[in-house]
Amino acid sequence: MDIILRLIWKRDVNIMKIEKVAFGGWKNCIQIDNGTIQIIVTTEVGPRVVSCGFKGKENLFFNNPAEMGTSGGKEYVGYGGHRLWAAPELAKRTYYNDNFPVEVKELKDGVILTSPVETTTGLQKSMEIHMDEKEPRVVVRNIIKNCGLWPIKFAPWALSVMAAGGVAVLPVAPRDFTPGLLLPSHCIAIWPYTKMTDPRFTWGDDYILLRQQNGANPTKIAVMNEEGWAACVFPHATFIKFFTRKAGAEYVDFGTNLQSWTNKECLELETLGEYKTLDLDENTVHEETWYIAEGIPVPANDEDVKKHILPVVKKAKK
Repeated sequence: MDIILRLIWKRDVNIMKIEKVAFGGWKNCIQIDNGTIQIIVTTEVGPRVVSCGFKGKENLFFNNPAEMGTSGGKEYVGYGGHRLWAAPELAKRTYYNDNFPVEVKELKDGVILTSPVETTTGLQKSMEIHMDEKEPRVVVRNIIKNCGLWPIKFAPWALSVMAAGGVAVLPVAPRDFTPGLLLPSHCIAIWPYTKMTDPRFTWGDDYILLRQQNGANPTKIAVMNEEGWAACVFPHATFIKFFTRKAGAEYVDFGTNLQSWTNKECLELETLGEYKTLDLDENTVHEETWYIAEGIPVPANDEDVKKHILPVVKKAKK
């Protein structure tokens, strides 16, 4: 695949570039760089974002060394990075082998990556990526189109596989603690393999923290999130996701729209869109905004989140 290298624009000391690079054994990748942050997408499988972080510094996304640079094959391959699935999780539909080249459309501030139509599901997945010209911010529009022969019900599911050593911060929607209220107001989902006593969890009043640790078994948690953000905090950088929850809409997994899964290698920060039926040739869009920050201490409790992370969240939303 031929990818044109070109300079997009230059403002002050920031340079926006889109260029062809090799990464992780793949020769045909695209790097988008605004002088502060950079992301890398592969065009040989996917759509996948395989690297994300500050320019010249650590990749905040996990990459599986045994799978990087590979393509083709009939079995699903994880690779790592940011991927797009259709929820709920069903083995025959979810684990479609996206091991083939994607169509690439270059934008002035990013790219659109589009997969071939899935032969077994009729779904076609795209990622439309826009990088801010100066700020450490990326908008990712996760798009799934129904190219099949009949309507199908699913939810777009955006999964960012974070590198080892991170702590997920999962906000729980504010509650009214007034005595006398009788009905439940929030959804929290756990999986059959989730142990409530797992020391990787910190259960706060306003936030649930989940730590990635080497050698640990898988665990997962999901919450109903109306705050519109979540984060993964590393000692050297913090990855924040912004997203929306549609009031009155249906969501999978007991109404949750923010999930985090971790094992001995990585941690996933996952968000979900509305669970609805798509007609033929109709698409659904789930938009995330990624913001990368430095200088945030790894949180241990609610107070740490409120003191160190909330000010950055408020600033990034402006």
